[in-house]
Amino acid sequence: MRYYFLEWVNDFEIMMLNSLAKDYPVMKINRIMRRYKSVNALMPGTLLKKWHKRFHCAVKLSAIKPDDIVICNGYSVFPFLDYIASIPCKKVLILRDSVLALTRKRRLLGQLKEDEDYIETVRPVFDVIFSFDSADCQRYSLAMIEQFLPFSLHEIQRLQKESKIENKRCFFVGGYEPIRAETLKILTPELENSGYKPDFYLLDKYNNHDSYPDNCQNKRLSYIENIEKVKHASVLLEINKPEQRGLTLRALEALIFNKKLITTNASIRSMDLYDPARIFIYNVDDIEDLQDFLQSPLPHVDEKLLSKYSADNLIMTLQKVNF
Repeated sequence: MRYYFLEWVNDFEIMMLNSLAKDYPVMKINRIMRRYKSVNALMPGTLLKKWHKRFHCAVKLSAIKPDDIVICNGYSVFPFLDYIASIPCKKVLILRDSVLALTRKRRLLGQLKEDEDYIETVRPVFDVIFSFDSADCQRYSLAMIEQFLPFSLHEIQRLQKESKIENKRCFFVGGYEPIRAETLKILTPELENSGYKPDFYLLDKYNNHDSYPDNCQNKRLSYIENIEKVKHASVLLEINKPEQRGLTLRALEALIFNKKLITTNASIRSMDLYDPARIFIYNVDDIEDLQDFLQSPLPHVDEKLLSKYSADNLIMTLQKVNF
């Protein structure tokens, strides 16, 4: 049995698959629809166009055998969804965004009609659909999957040995939100008084100059650049949107790279990775205690936690599916 990941192409996904491929039979198939549109446009008649699409996909996906598992993601599966339905193999869909957001996006792209729903369109095609969103899992009867980082446990162990604090910096990256701009302004003097230099990246597409913090860079970081910033910081900062409650990648990055975390996510207190010596909850913990928090030593990390949130857990989850 092999694991075929179809159209997993962003930095995070590529990093994850490259890491997993060192320990598991993980395969990547990307650019499935490359050159399809230009050739298909030249085909006369609907039947010939349909035949061409089936032939094109059959060639691209010919290596997949009945015992293999095909893993698609919610964003990229639509252009070849009908062909995935015809492949005689095990099929898994993983949703990283909410069903509502995916439905809205597909309608905007014209891939769904206004009265069509994303989840009911994809459900008949897949043996199991996973989501990171517990509310969506309950609402749509989806399977829950734990958040994970794009590193295998072996890779995490190697990274932990490499991870060295080179400077007293606090790293933040995120899209512009008024609450984020305000929180960054409030926290900056608190961090500086404790000897920490802000390293803040607040991406502002719409030029909110009036409220944009002076010490932020309006620059997009790739996930690879993000990880390099994490490695060289000593403190990570996350400022969630008010509706965000779940476990974030930033919290997991702090765990595996052995960094302290300042977060606005109060729900993290009920999670198994919570340790008050590692995590300071802004607007819950007393801001007067921030300096002591920053100066206190980091405790040891339980390897069971590292394993739970490694990319290996994705493979283990797939192995448990009763196809």
